[in-house]
Amino acid sequence: MNKKYKKIIIVAPFLIPHLIYCQTTVLEQINVNEKKELKTNSIEIDLARTEQNQVNSFSDLFKKESSLEVGGGAINTQRIYLRGIESTNLNISLDGTTQGKNMFQHMGNELRVNPHLLKAVDINTSFDASKGGALGGSIEMTTKDAQDFASKDKKKGVILKSGYQTNTQSKIGSSTAYEIFDKNYGAVASISGINSDNYKDGNDERTIATAYKNRDYFAKFSMLDVKDNDLKITINENENSINSQWKGTDANPKPTDLEKIVSTTNNYAIQHNYNPNNLVDLDTDLNLSKINLNRVDKDKEYENEALGLKIQNHFNFDLANINNRFSLGGDIKNEEGKGSFDPHISDKNITKYSDVKSNNQALFIQNKTSINDLTFNYGLRFDDYSLQTGLGEATNHSFSPNIGLDYALDDNSTIYSNYGKSSRMTGIIPFTWLTNIKKDTTYSSKLEPETSTRYEVGYKYKTFDIFTNNDSASFDINIFKTNIEDLIVAKDVVNGSAEGGRTLKDIYNSSNEFETKGFELKALYGYDIYLTSLSYTQSNANTINDDTNGVTGVDESISIRRVGAYDTKKLAGNLGVELTKTLFVDYTINAISGIDEPIQRSGYVTHDISTKWKPSHNSPWTYFLAVNNLTDKYYANHSSIASKSNAELYRYEAGRDFRFAISYEF
Repeated sequence: MNKKYKKIIIVAPFLIPHLIYCQTTVLEQINVNEKKELKTNSIEIDLARTEQNQVNSFSDLFKKESSLEVGGGAINTQRIYLRGIESTNLNISLDGTTQGKNMFQHMGNELRVNPHLLKAVDINTSFDASKGGALGGSIEMTTKDAQDFASKDKKKGVILKSGYQTNTQSKIGSSTAYEIFDKNYGAVASISGINSDNYKDGNDERTIATAYKNRDYFAKFSMLDVKDNDLKITINENENSINSQWKGTDANPKPTDLEKIVSTTNNYAIQHNYNPNNLVDLDTDLNLSKINLNRVDKDKEYENEALGLKIQNHFNFDLANINNRFSLGGDIKNEEGKGSFDPHISDKNITKYSDVKSNNQALFIQNKTSINDLTFNYGLRFDDYSLQTGLGEATNHSFSPNIGLDYALDDNSTIYSNYGKSSRMTGIIPFTWLTNIKKDTTYSSKLEPETSTRYEVGYKYKTFDIFTNNDSASFDINIFKTNIEDLIVAKDVVNGSAEGGRTLKDIYNSSNEFETKGFELKALYGYDIYLTSLSYTQSNANTINDDTNGVTGVDESISIRRVGAYDTKKLAGNLGVELTKTLFVDYTINAISGIDEPIQRSGYVTHDISTKWKPSHNSPWTYFLAVNNLTDKYYANHSSIASKSNAELYRYEAGRDFRFAISYEF
């Protein structure tokens, strides 16, 4: 099918002139006094100020949270770490469609949509049986409906935005159109794009292989509250182009080692909810994700297609003073991948090519039972796996239980704890490695699913009207521990880990166990025009049973590096103030301590500020100014590329960056 048809559908005639520069707008104000249920085991991302902060990556989006760290330097190589667990071990979804397929060892950044189109980002650190493969937690992103753009007096409009960032000489822009056909039906279409040069670090040196071009095409139809039905249909296409090194781990490659790599991700999602009564609350999610990776200069291409279906019903019923929300469902996910025959120059005569297929079928139950001040969350998931590579077919299954307890000490405070397991059988091996297999070889042993076990205990407090009738405060403290076992890793023909692009001759379960443990503190205070937060996370990561599985020369730390970050002590603070009804100011500080083992990295402190100004409340114009890394700090993120054997291979992050943007809505 011709790829251009999607763009024709998405691009309305009035958007075409604005194709080159693109980003979306709409700022939703925070009501700090809204009295909500105390949520535990979750991290709330404030999306109200993402536009003001001129967010265009996960590192921008998550910088106010100490639990999340994003490393890698360039936007298209960034990797998320949640409490020390790397993003390929998380369940990351966009409108129900799983993101983040590990296609290529030097690519990351699962954010394949304009951040300003996001309505909600839910991060869950406890287990939910309905979410498979969440070894370290889940990140669930939901995009805005047309109804989120509309107001009481405005049912349709067009938003144009253009921006410039000095450090990367980035040209950014967007065109977004929305319309509500009546109170129940709406549609939104958006085009956004970025042209970015190599960034400068804090030492005023250009960092090679960090330039990129990004285009995003988005369309969504929403039918809300029509005879107990909600229906949402979403189409999203993201195209990212970079010049990068294909093989090896060098953080600063030579220009001659670079090649053009274009990654295209297409997401199609149909989400339906039918809720006529308390016993029928039926969710149906059908989604298709296609990822195309094109090595333009080498004429090599890789494709991965994943089809998913999830159906679950929520039963809400009460028995005396016992409240229950019982969820029952199942999901199916089929993946198929194929690519070009591309053996290492030394392995041509011993290599065969094979497509890669995987299938996952699951049944799950999850129940929430509340008895007065006591709430139980408990569930069970059964997964049946199959993985087919050139080594043959591997099959297995697993059971993943979870249980959590929340106890309300009073109206303001809650103690909580949770325990759970999760599993998967897709492994941390990049997809492009799996297609080239040594002839006449097979699996040396039966593959077991990768499994994680998580523990967490905590206390949360929230109160209102402390000093005035318009303020609120909250405090949260928790202790956590996660163990990941049976990591599925690869062995190549020279008994390495395949990091250098050599042909695979085995896939097996590592004898290493990855463990991360630590604690978090978070406090928040809001008063009318004033909102501030302070959080601290300390995580300690270790490799247990550090043995090479009898393979000489395998650097297991390379595989572990893809599982989690090194030890982290991070303080994140934020202050937002509404100086006038039309002028907003935001300040963020991040402080990270140094580490000595297994690699050495210096600590650092960064400062970011941003402003948003409208000439008047009803003005169609809005002006934005942000400064990232205000002091031009010269530093390297602790989670950027490195291993024990290559401790000096890492990139310094971007230096001071002035960001300007202007938007017009009509």
